[in-house]
Amino acid sequence: MLAQLLGTKAESNSTLSDFVRNASSREKKRVYNRVIEKAIAAQNEVLERHAKNKE
Repeated sequence: MLAQLLGTKAESNSTLSDFVRNASSREKKRVYNRVIEKAIAAQNEVLERHAKNKE
């Protein structure tokens, strides 16, 4: 609707927006937990590299 008011073309749906809109609660939790685990691992790797460089 906003696109119509502004006279711009609406974007097509992304895979992410389709997932958020259509996935079950169980599936969302599974994916979100996996993403969080990977983010934590990446952050820990950065901290470890920083600690090694500090020595």
